[in-house]
Amino acid sequence: AGFWAIKGGGAWPGVRCDAAPESQSAWLWASDQCGLWQREWRADWDGRAPPPPAAGAEKMKTQGRVRHLLFIRHGQYDLDSDEHGLTALGREQSRLLALRLRDMADQVQRESPTKTFSITFSGIWSSDVLRARQTAEIIAENLPGVALFPPDPALAEGQPAVPCPHRKPGDVRASSLWEDSARIEYAFRRYVHRDVDHKRLAEEEKRERKKAKQKEMEGQAPEAEQKKTAEVAALTSSGSAGAETTEHTFEIIVCHCNVIRYFVMRALQLPPEAWLRFGGFNAGITEVVVRPNGSVSLVRFGDTGHLSVAQTTFH
Repeated sequence: AGFWAIKGGGAWPGVRCDAAPESQSAWLWASDQCGLWQREWRADWDGRAPPPPAAGAEKMKTQGRVRHLLFIRHGQYDLDSDEHGLTALGREQSRLLALRLRDMADQVQRESPTKTFSITFSGIWSSDVLRARQTAEIIAENLPGVALFPPDPALAEGQPAVPCPHRKPGDVRASSLWEDSARIEYAFRRYVHRDVDHKRLAEEEKRERKKAKQKEMEGQAPEAEQKKTAEVAALTSSGSAGAETTEHTFEIIVCHCNVIRYFVMRALQLPPEAWLRFGGFNAGITEVVVRPNGSVSLVRFGDTGHLSVAQTTFH
């Protein structure tokens, strides 16, 4: 039985996270992704890794920008209101957060003793829940020139998986989990991936080479066609991860605590059902870095250095 059959209680499986593949399917009660999780790192986790090289061909070099995904938890919200909009403190938390991000903009950060990069924000995204949208709008007001994109319902709060451990497993509503887990997993796949789809790029290069060869056989290789083929080939053979010219981009995504915690577990390829073991205060910054070669790092989680102790809240 899958996780949709858990309502009503019952014994919880005692499966270890390093269990053999045949026993891991027992984790389906938590979510589909919990049942599919495996201990070994999946290099092609987003389906965008370079394809295996053909016989005698060189391995395709990775390329694209280093993506810094800044997952922002919204400010404090009014629990007594049906709309759950920001409180006065929540607005102040969001303002201080925005000022910190503004101070970061265009700063030069050192990646290593010999490499630096400039912090450039490429956009602001948010869920369609009022408290998250209000937080995103306050950030946008303080970052002129950075686009604020339409709200995305996929980023809304919900329960991504049954957490383990969980004190009251019988309280989990199967229908809500069925919908939330699929939606939040979709949001993860939409926002968390490497910058370039190397398989599509390889297919494009192959098509261009085929066209060029056909033109050459016909004796009609126009200069424009040759130039386009050369550009694709040059793009494919350059931009390796770790190259001095690698560009960095920072993306601000304002959403919710459960969503962020689940994203972190999935990005690091850790057991998804462990998401509730993380905390996370209002207006905190969680930074996940996705490199062109598919490696992923958690740089910081729930960073609230812009808030005083008195300004730090959970709800």
